[in-house]
Amino acid sequence: MNSQSQMLVFAIAVGVGIVCVVIMSFIPSGFAPLALIVAIMALLSGMIAFATKDYLFLFEPITKMKHMNIVVDENEPYYMTPSGSAIVVRRNNDIFATSFVKIPIYSTATEMDDDQKYNFATLFARLVSISKTPMRLSSQLHSINKDDYIARINAKLSESEGRYNTLQVDKNADPKALDRVKGEVTMWRNLLDNVSRSNSQQLEVYASISASGNSEDEAVNLVTIKAEEIAAGISTTLGVAASMITGNEILIFIEPDRMIPPATISEVMKYKTSPAS
Repeated sequence: MNSQSQMLVFAIAVGVGIVCVVIMSFIPSGFAPLALIVAIMALLSGMIAFATKDYLFLFEPITKMKHMNIVVDENEPYYMTPSGSAIVVRRNNDIFATSFVKIPIYSTATEMDDDQKYNFATLFARLVSISKTPMRLSSQLHSINKDDYIARINAKLSESEGRYNTLQVDKNADPKALDRVKGEVTMWRNLLDNVSRSNSQQLEVYASISASGNSEDEAVNLVTIKAEEIAAGISTTLGVAASMITGNEILIFIEPDRMIPPATISEVMKYKTSPAS
């Protein structure tokens, strides 16, 4: 803010403060709440005038921040190849393709003794030497989107409740059949409650590989060959069926909305807060 604008704000603030003080002198004694409001306005005007005169440099960045756009990356965003086997980004004249290899791990360190832990760590160390291609080994813990599963449970629950209500109004209904359907309704309700309340998470271990080329096809072909080579080496070394990740499953590793599905998280939060309400 230049000096002229600064002086204008200072003059306005001082003027508002003076007007408030004058108004207070004409307010009858029976209007104490109104006098208090005017006094607060006068105080705020004085504070603004003081801050404008001596400390405007502290507030100026805040006033301009709402008009700013923060650019995280000026480069073009990534996109997925039509085959769904890699994501592609462009950097000037170079094109980079990245593929992901899933490593299914069914054991954890909590289930192993010291020797097993050492052998397991050694196996992962050997992964570094299975290929000359640089790769990134990562593990990611993310929430599972259970919306479809919860919807199916709700459908089963509604179906069971409908049959139970029908049997209840039927005077000739078999008591054993009524008890059986009642137990089914209870089962689906308990299952829905347990699934909705728990925040299920899944651990994914994967390797990411990149390759560059002068064209998209060249970069994708190169990275596919490298990823298949590394997947074969991982399968042989660890004794698991490592495979390339394709399609929308790739987005789990690169998009926050896929890592933490907002619908599922809001559902979990709703169930966690409902007992306290």
